[in-house]
Amino acid sequence: MSIIDQQGGGQNVGGSNSSGAPDSSPSNHQAVGYDAGHHSAPELEWDDQSEFVRTRPAGFRIIRVLVAMALLVVIGYVAYTAGRDWFAGQLDPEGEPGAEVAVDVPAGATTSDIGSILVGKEIIPNSTFFRYYAQWKDQGNFQAGEYTFRENMSADEAIAVLQGGPAQIEYGEFLVPEGLWVDEMLPRIAAQIDGVSAGELRAALDSGRLQPRYRPSGVASWEGLLFPSKYFIESDITAIEVLAKMNDEFARVTGELGYGAAEQVHDMSAYEVIIIASMVEAEAKTDGDRAKIARVIYNRLREPMRLQIDASLLYGLADRQAQLTTDVLQTDFEYNVYTRDGLPPTPIAAPGRASLEAAMNPADGDWLFYVLADERGNHFFTNSYDEFLEQKAISEEAGLLGG
Repeated sequence: MSIIDQQGGGQNVGGSNSSGAPDSSPSNHQAVGYDAGHHSAPELEWDDQSEFVRTRPAGFRIIRVLVAMALLVVIGYVAYTAGRDWFAGQLDPEGEPGAEVAVDVPAGATTSDIGSILVGKEIIPNSTFFRYYAQWKDQGNFQAGEYTFRENMSADEAIAVLQGGPAQIEYGEFLVPEGLWVDEMLPRIAAQIDGVSAGELRAALDSGRLQPRYRPSGVASWEGLLFPSKYFIESDITAIEVLAKMNDEFARVTGELGYGAAEQVHDMSAYEVIIIASMVEAEAKTDGDRAKIARVIYNRLREPMRLQIDASLLYGLADRQAQLTTDVLQTDFEYNVYTRDGLPPTPIAAPGRASLEAAMNPADGDWLFYVLADERGNHFFTNSYDEFLEQKAISEEAGLLGG
């Protein structure tokens, strides 16, 4: 039976034509050169020129994407690891802590300041990281003072040192009483401070490294310019530091007492008023007499009268126990205020605060003479020479003037 009649259209099915010969027309084949019985034919795509091209399998594209993603992951991990290690190294550098390093944290230093100091001494690697890390750990307000760190420390280790506080400093003290001469003062100071000698103190004074306030140019003497007081000191203080303390304290006290205005108040230089203060210190035995003795000195200078103050002669003779005989009183030298007008050339003792204040603020009075009047050290003051002589005789009879 003819299949053609069943299907209609006369199309030959099965690959043969009406004559029984195979149909060689490619348009009627499902595939060319391909075994359709084993595999499906690959997809064909047509380009714009109506020519077909073979496409890559979808699996190849997936592999390429996966490889690219893997590379990105590896690169990202390497970058992350390197960054993490770098950041970690800013807080905890590789290696063990090294040699000890002494660090002085100054008063008022901020955490940022401390970080910069530690970086400068190669203790930590990064001051910015240190500052933020300390803030994150709620650490700060570290005490000023001496600390001992090690090179190549972590931020945690450095913070732990700071939390422990500065090293405890051993303190000592020394006392300088009023009225001493510099030559008496230096060995007394040296005897109270280990590691400081009188020779070192003298060399420090002569070195020119310290400049006393109010001392005129051309004057080399330090007499009367080192403030007598009790001083608290560190145990390792040096000679120059000792003297700097005393020099600074003298400048502070005289500044408080208005010595900068001496020229306007007394028509004298500050140094001349200090000389008066040193004479008050040497002569007064009680605080109540200081301002009166200062007034006598001012009154005599303005008369004018020679001061005739024994303490000046003793200083010039460099002998506190010297006997002021008639011959001595008549010998002319620069500290003999019996033979010379005006003030001695330098202070003659170390005035304390009370004498410095008295010289700057003398009592009101017209006195020109004074003499020791009792065993408590009070003086008798008068503007009458006759009254002075009468009291002097009484004091000598009572043994108050030492013969």
